[in-house]
Amino acid sequence: MTPGVAVTLWDAAGLQRAFAGARPLLVAAQPQAVQLHAGPQGLADSVGRVADQVRAVVPDAVLWSGVAWDGWIEDYDRATPARQAEVERLYLRAIKACAAEGVVLTVINSEAKGKTYPRAARLLGARLIDATRATCPGLLLGHTSFDHPHYHPEERGNGGRIDADDEGYPWSVYLGGAAALAVAGLVLPSTGRVDVAMPQVYGALPAPEDGQERPIAPRGALASRLASHRRSWARAVALGWIDAAAPVVPYVQLHHVDARDTAALGATEPTLAGWAASSRLDAHGAAAVRVLGAARRRTLRLAGLAGLDLAAAVAWGQARLGLVADGAWGPRSRAACAAWQSAHGLPTSGSLDDATLYALAP
Repeated sequence: MTPGVAVTLWDAAGLQRAFAGARPLLVAAQPQAVQLHAGPQGLADSVGRVADQVRAVVPDAVLWSGVAWDGWIEDYDRATPARQAEVERLYLRAIKACAAEGVVLTVINSEAKGKTYPRAARLLGARLIDATRATCPGLLLGHTSFDHPHYHPEERGNGGRIDADDEGYPWSVYLGGAAALAVAGLVLPSTGRVDVAMPQVYGALPAPEDGQERPIAPRGALASRLASHRRSWARAVALGWIDAAAPVVPYVQLHHVDARDTAALGATEPTLAGWAASSRLDAHGAAAVRVLGAARRRTLRLAGLAGLDLAAAVAWGQARLGLVADGAWGPRSRAACAAWQSAHGLPTSGSLDDATLYALAP
């Protein structure tokens, strides 16, 4: 996986619209990865053109693709074998188009319909994972969905242990390990689980039902959500739905989440993915991406920063120092920073000067 921050491009009007809106952020932030997300037809039709546009403004970024899974699951569930084969070819065409453009990771985005039609989601997943590996060797595969598996269980009975009855979300077809392989009759890809899990650790508050503007989540909400996610994930691992060895990249919202929270999480995770520019991006998300992109490139400087960018940069530094990342540089932050500087042979200014920010970068 590419270390740093990955920005997903998505817009209901298509990838071209998403890129046009996200272009200023991409230019300013220079993220380490850019994910092009669309349905299979949209990817097949647009990935080449948009990939070239992204490379023109972010030449050092690696490309990922995200393919919407829910749109065809209901049709696939009710289809004849011949029609199922058509749907499989539709997805495989999109994935092959991405691979041909140098995409290094394709992420399966499977959510609600995976619970509603678990048999179909499992079968399509198994077939497409195997077909992708047969036709696109070297392309990494990922899976993104809910971050709390126990709220969306694979098994409701049987003590939660896997069996072959397909009664809930089919976690094991994407992420299952040895425990899943031991279940007789369970449909799994012969080539094994995907390469990376991207749970949607969404820290934003629910949208108000009265139509009022959604507020920014309070500082600390994302960290709280992450801790809860990890407990749920561990439960799913213990039940055998998810392979404990599957690498995990948190997928966070670039909207309605405090920039300090996102920057702090990005400071402690090797890779952080964000949803989605430009259709879901707000000022907090943009500030966090700019800070994380610069921090990973070791070009982060406090000089010239203000507002959300400055708060996010300070929070990033605090998180790297193991402090509470509140974006306020007070006596505790100065003391911890001075101690860290002394231990690393830097002048003990107690401030996030350029040399310290450079040295703090992973």
